[in-house]
Amino acid sequence: MNTLQAFFETHRQRLDLGHYGIPARISCLVVTPGFRASNHVVFLVLADGKPDPVLVAKVPRLAGASASVEREVANLQAVQASRPGGFDSIPRVVAFEEYHGRPILVETALVGRSMDPASVRRDLAGCCDAVIGWLTDVQRPHPSAADADRFERLVEQPLRHFAEVFPVSAEEARLLERTWDLVAPLRRAGLPLVLEHGDLSSPNVMRLKDGAAGVVDWELAQPHGLPACDLFFFLTYAAFALRRARAQGDYVAAFHAAFFAPAAWARPYVAAYAERLQMPAHLLTPLFVLCWARYMTSLLVRLDGAQRSDERLGAETATWLRANRYYALWRHTLAHLNELDWQDLH
Repeated sequence: MNTLQAFFETHRQRLDLGHYGIPARISCLVVTPGFRASNHVVFLVLADGKPDPVLVAKVPRLAGASASVEREVANLQAVQASRPGGFDSIPRVVAFEEYHGRPILVETALVGRSMDPASVRRDLAGCCDAVIGWLTDVQRPHPSAADADRFERLVEQPLRHFAEVFPVSAEEARLLERTWDLVAPLRRAGLPLVLEHGDLSSPNVMRLKDGAAGVVDWELAQPHGLPACDLFFFLTYAAFALRRARAQGDYVAAFHAAFFAPAAWARPYVAAYAERLQMPAHLLTPLFVLCWARYMTSLLVRLDGAQRSDERLGAETATWLRANRYYALWRHTLAHLNELDWQDLH
C-alpha cells in the first residue's frame, strides 16, 4: 500500500489522477485472490468521498514476477485497439511501469456488481443473456486467413505443453490421445478467430449499472482466439452456482445436468451463440473438449514455477491438478461424449 501511495504521489500530474477524482491521499480496498494460481495483489482505488472504485492497481506478489501482468497489459491494449473507441465493458490501461523494483499496472475500474453465484441463482436467464450479448459484441470474427498458424498456436501448443510438463499416467496418455483425435477437425475447419477471454467466471464477470456485462482480469486472453470456449466456461460456472457446488461430485453433477442430460438447460444458450456467430454444430464438440484441456494447461502455466521451460511438475502439483474440478470435467467429457448432442441446435 505504501509503495502504491508513493507511486501515485510521484506521478500524480503525469497520470492526470485529478481527472479520475483521486485525492492527494488515496483510499484503497485490497483484494488478495486466494486461489493457488493467482500471483498478484489487487488494489481498488477509490475517488474522494465515493464508494465505487475508479482505478484498479495490480502488483505482483513477488518482486520480478511480472509475466502475468505484462500479458494482461498487452491483451488489454490489443483488445481496446481492435475497434474505434474500444470497449466500455473492458478496462483501459492507465499506466504500466516499474516502481522500486515492482511493475505496477493501473487500469480503469468497471462499476457494477459481481456476477457472483448468488446473482446467478437469482437471475440465471438475465446473467446468461448479458454474457451472450457481451460475447457477440466483442467476439466479432477476424478472418481465419489472418492467422495461418492458429491450430498450432491455439490447439497444439497447449496440449503439447501439458504432455511435456505433466507426469501423465498410462490412462492419461490414452485420454490425451483421444483428445487429439477429437480436436483434429479444427485444423481445417476455417473457424473464425475471436477475442477470447480465457477465464469467464466470477469474480471476472460483473453486471454493470446498465445491466450489461463487464469483464476484468485479462492475463489469459487471446486477442485472436477460439469461439465458444468462453461461453462453455461461463455456462459451467453458472451450473456450479445453481447447484451450490462445493465438492467434486457436485461440480461434475452440475456440469452433466447443464450439457449432457436429456433436458440440458445450457443448450438454448449455446444455440443462441452459435446462431449469432454462424457456427456449424459439428464443431462444437471439438471446441468443448478443447476448452477443458486448454484450461488445465493454463492452470499449470499460472502456478509458481510452472513457467520454467519444459521442466516436469512435481508430485505435489500433479496431485493438486488431478483433484481439480477442471481436470474432472475433461475426463467426464471424454467419458460421456455420446451424450453430448448438438444436432438440435439448427
